[in-house]
Amino acid sequence: MKTMMRTRLTLLLLLLTAFSAAAQFPPRTVTHYPAVEPAAEIHFVDGNVGHYAIMRIGQDVMRVAVGGDQSARMPLTYVESIRFQDGCTLYYDRGELQFDRLVQPARLKNEGGDAVLEGVLKLTGPQAESLMGPDLYRQYRKNSGLTLAGAITMAAGTLMLMPYMGKTVMFFATGQNPAPINSFKDMGSLGKGLTIGGGTALLAGVIIYIIGNSGCNRVVATYNDGLGLAYTF
Repeated sequence: MKTMMRTRLTLLLLLLTAFSAAAQFPPRTVTHYPAVEPAAEIHFVDGNVGHYAIMRIGQDVMRVAVGGDQSARMPLTYVESIRFQDGCTLYYDRGELQFDRLVQPARLKNEGGDAVLEGVLKLTGPQAESLMGPDLYRQYRKNSGLTLAGAITMAAGTLMLMPYMGKTVMFFATGQNPAPINSFKDMGSLGKGLTIGGGTALLAGVIIYIIGNSGCNRVVATYNDGLGLAYTF
């Protein structure tokens, strides 16, 4: 009996942890990046040249694949320029990106409402606008706003569903029937209202996010088609 109770309490804690994590805003940045293939040509400030598959370029460092599942961080202060296989070239001075020296063509990718250069460098609004042009960027920003609104609505809906989720977990932990309808029936008027509202908000958020993100993808595809390149991510 004690072993069973410990097991149920452990499951309860794990589920509560998962629900708490789900209630946070969806991440706006990627944490695990597929390496851009083929490898980019990297010129270092000491005169050496290396070829690495770049996974991500951040503000101060970039992450590159070094074979197998291994990756390494390189300070951007070591880098003089990065040339991608499609011809796009980035120049750095003391670790600072010289965006005005960017050599075209420059492919873009959409990541949840963020414009990402060559799939590895997240751009600021002015940088994205300088590449897309005012008209395309206006469309992209509108759809990016929808994507963000959808993410926020999903997060709000998840938070509103927390009492219902907690009730379901407690039913499970105490050995009662954890059927969703039983959890809902056992709630008061306020809890039922939050559950219905949360479910509605979550569904609406998913729809808004999909519409916004799809719009961003269409704008980026239009921009990339204008470059006349076959290079894809």
